[in-house]
Amino acid sequence: MAVVPIIIQYIKLFGVLFKHWFLDFIGLFRETPLKSLSSETILITGAASGLGKGLAQRLAQFGCTLILWDVDGTTNALVADELNIATKSKRIHAMKCDLTSRENIYECAVEVD
Repeated sequence: MAVVPIIIQYIKLFGVLFKHWFLDFIGLFRETPLKSLSSETILITGAASGLGKGLAQRLAQFGCTLILWDVDGTTNALVADELNIATKSKRIHAMKCDLTSRENIYECAVEVD
C-alpha cells in the first residue's frame, strides 16, 4: 500500500516537469522584447582586457554610455577610443582607477558622478 503514494508523487513530478518543458518550448517561438540599453550608464571595472573588455565591446553595441575603469590607464584609454570609433559615438569614457585603493575608488566615483 505504500507504493500508491509514491506513484502519485511521480505522476505529479512528471506533470510539473512536462508543464515547464512545454512552456519553455512555446517560449522559443515567441519574441520577447528586450529592454533598450541606449539610455543606461554602465560602469565596468577591469575593462582594459579580458572579460571586462569583452563586456565593454558587447555593451557598446547596444548604445550604452560606458565608464571604463582599469588600473592600466593607457590600455584602458585605447580600448575606449577603439570602441568610440567602432560605434561612431563619444559615449565611452576611460578612467584610471586602482580598485585596491579605497581612496582612489572614492575619487573616481566622485568624477563619475
